[in-house]
Amino acid sequence: MSSQSEKLRIDDGSRWTFVGQRWNDESDGELAVDESLRRVDGDAMQGHQYAFLNDKVFGNLTADFRFRLTPHSDVGLIVGAIDPAHFLVLHFPNCGQASRAQHFWATLSVMDDSGYLRVVKLELVQRVASTNALWTDAHLEIVDGRIDVRIGRAGKFSVEHPDLGRQGRIGIYRFGSPGIRSVKVRGDSLPVTPWDTTETPPQNWLHPIPAGGDRLWQKPGQIVRTKGGDLLLGFLQQEPRWGDSTIPLIARSTDNGRTWQTPLPMSAMKPEGWDGWGTIHVFPDGVLRMVISDESGCRLSVSDDDGRSWSKPVEMALPPPPDGVKRLHPAPPTNLADGSVVIFGYGGHESSLPAAVIHTWGSHHCQAYATRTTDNGQTWSPWVNIDGTTATDGTPGQGNLDFTEICCAQTGDGDLMAFIRPIYSPWMWETWSTDGGASWTPAVRGPFPGYATSNMLRMSSGAILVAHRMPGCTVHLSWDDGVTWDQGTMIDSAIWVMGGMVELEPDVALYVYHDSFESLMRSQRIRVTSDGIEPIREG
Repeated sequence: MSSQSEKLRIDDGSRWTFVGQRWNDESDGELAVDESLRRVDGDAMQGHQYAFLNDKVFGNLTADFRFRLTPHSDVGLIVGAIDPAHFLVLHFPNCGQASRAQHFWATLSVMDDSGYLRVVKLELVQRVASTNALWTDAHLEIVDGRIDVRIGRAGKFSVEHPDLGRQGRIGIYRFGSPGIRSVKVRGDSLPVTPWDTTETPPQNWLHPIPAGGDRLWQKPGQIVRTKGGDLLLGFLQQEPRWGDSTIPLIARSTDNGRTWQTPLPMSAMKPEGWDGWGTIHVFPDGVLRMVISDESGCRLSVSDDDGRSWSKPVEMALPPPPDGVKRLHPAPPTNLADGSVVIFGYGGHESSLPAAVIHTWGSHHCQAYATRTTDNGQTWSPWVNIDGTTATDGTPGQGNLDFTEICCAQTGDGDLMAFIRPIYSPWMWETWSTDGGASWTPAVRGPFPGYATSNMLRMSSGAILVAHRMPGCTVHLSWDDGVTWDQGTMIDSAIWVMGGMVELEPDVALYVYHDSFESLMRSQRIRVTSDGIEPIREG
């Protein structure tokens, strides 16, 4: 065993194993994937690129490198790789929302047999800029189960894990268009033993509706199980991507989501712009209804033939938006055990600064409200702000101005738990209702960061799943009705995330979600266990 120093270079690639695309040496010591290949799906997590150094084995080590983040990117250093499917990675995930809100996150994750990245620790690191395209120094030391990282001038990140310092290969990782350069590793170089470079992360996803060309973008909405037992998946199809029109479609599965019939147009919806919206929902009376929202307001359509055709939409009897909010964008409805339904809405507040961009911290304002129906949508209660903060004398507050998309689940004791996507808060917001949505607790910062949460799923066993953006597409699991949560499991990159979840059978969920590259939507079957979530691979 001897102490060695290694400045990482790709050269002709013969010393490396690549998972994804081949890496290259670029100017100023940068290690990169050709720009034309950065948005290629790959077999495992979409767009993930890994490079493993074959001919050196390290245990404890010290490393220095420089990195640069872009709005939807991730980059880091791989350590302790047993093979290209089993390793630890120190990485710095970013998304547009986190970057413009000036949040910098550091993460230690473990890749295991599942093909998922299990988050060991995700931490908001203070004193580090999230500014796009800013090169930042990183220095790390790994000693017998602990990693200590200095980021920039004064940022610090530390975490313990029993596999840190184990014998293994090192490597580099990236997603999107970040930068990593000047990578230097020092440590005791251990005897090199053969390793299986054919062992790579497995594919856990598939395209539920694979038809379409390269110009097509599918945007999944809700999944429901109809009274007849079929699954319906509502989604928008845009061609070309980022074009001016979309087609709203519904796909049907009669075999629990394994195959889908040719999608049919949502006849109740007219084609809208790229952000056109409509969601299908089975109300407590068993009737399948569609909530349609656009700039003209909200309407309701009914299907009496299991989703094959829809009635002419009628205006929903929703109360007018509260003062200061021009229009509320409804979130997916939540059925309650007593037969009522709660719908959430969020909208921009007029106190926003019209001349400021969203990168100007605190310039954009948004509020969120809830309304309840006890007659399956015929009438609705007045909107209630879901931030129940009050003054010391009990006077109601004006409500949080950092609320956007809402997801909600009813817990085993009947309470409602809602998580809300922020604009500027590092963590999602959290609020509870003990009276069926009539009133809400003061909003608090939730247990983890997250954006693009379209729904939460409480399963028949009591397990609760919520999927969101940051890092990548991460799923959190709670077994105690939201009191505690696991550290999170990154199941894909999926920067758009969103989509819908449905329970297929006890402790088995189907999750359909947006992809990362504005193309075909993706789906996974997920099994919930006492130890966490596991993929169920098709075939």
